[in-house]
Amino acid sequence: MDSKNVVFDSNFGLNFGSSDQKRTYGFCYENYENDTLKNQIHYEVEVNIMSDQYADTCIFEIDRKQFYLNNKLPQLKIEQITEKASQAFFPLHIKIKKTGEIQEILNGEAIKRKWLQTKNEIKQYYKGGVTAKIIHKIDGIFLSDNTLKKSISQNWFFHLYFKPIYIEYTSRLRFKSIWESPVFGNQFIEYGVIQTVKDQYDENDKITINADGNAIDDRTVDEIMEGYSFPKSHYSEEPEEPVDSKMNVEYKLYQEDRSIFSISGTFETKINENLNKKIQIEIYHLAKTSSFRPWSDAAFKESSRIFQSYQIKEDDDIINIAERIKKIQSETPKTERVLGSPKEKSYFYIHEEPVEIKKSGFTERLKSLFRKKK
Repeated sequence: MDSKNVVFDSNFGLNFGSSDQKRTYGFCYENYENDTLKNQIHYEVEVNIMSDQYADTCIFEIDRKQFYLNNKLPQLKIEQITEKASQAFFPLHIKIKKTGEIQEILNGEAIKRKWLQTKNEIKQYYKGGVTAKIIHKIDGIFLSDNTLKKSISQNWFFHLYFKPIYIEYTSRLRFKSIWESPVFGNQFIEYGVIQTVKDQYDENDKITINADGNAIDDRTVDEIMEGYSFPKSHYSEEPEEPVDSKMNVEYKLYQEDRSIFSISGTFETKINENLNKKIQIEIYHLAKTSSFRPWSDAAFKESSRIFQSYQIKEDDDIINIAERIKKIQSETPKTERVLGSPKEKSYFYIHEEPVEIKKSGFTERLKSLFRKKK
């Protein structure tokens, strides 16, 4: 198949063009130590994309299905309680910015109400001090809007799926940004990232975006893992080696509407001379058929372009007509009429039937102007 050049929406920009559809994605997280797999998490995520009728944005409904750890259902108490608590968190309703980032959580209050009910169910089934500590921690997340939004950024699916990929790229098809990625769970590493769009569709007519970055964090790996927000070397004369970490994430977007088909990411971090940590994430659209293609918004965009150009053209014509009328009136002076006294009076009787008068609005008057021009 011959490669085709990517069609950008404006200059070198990509816009999200999908709405009113449901998709199921498969999510897989793998944690390696020196290339040895330590843990694997996988689950399915249902994504319902809805257009916002009050704004030029989209609303996403995210519903995570059964959670599996190393291909098994949760076994430990902490795993079971966390899984039970997620029933209050999902489905999650979020509003998305035009860039693809999360703007706000729409059902925060509903989550709080569901959690209070779920919490009572957990207390009835699970007992002990461990349960109380877990519930206290979840309370701090679900009952605070700011903490709830922050916790979303610690989830790898949300972290990668809602990145700013729908933006205006440079003429070299690049975009520079800073990522804060949850490599150590609730502890983040800061990366300097360059996003690059390939100028041609791949062999499956997908758009490819590659995000490549290196750590720009001044903290050491130990300081990050211990939760320090600043490098201790700033207050010490002994220089410390900052964290050594790199990342690479590849996005595949459908040609038709630029929605996400797949995400594949790798994050590698040096812990010490003998230990390296690697995280691999895969997110794939689980289409019902291998030939699935989303609805294309190309016709809609072309219609919008024609409509806009038509509107601009007609507005100019209206202005020109008004100017022409003013010009004719100014060039044709009114003839002064002088009336004298009538020599005789005549009287006529005219029978008048009631006449229905229709008032035309501004829109109708504009339409009549266009009809007269034809």
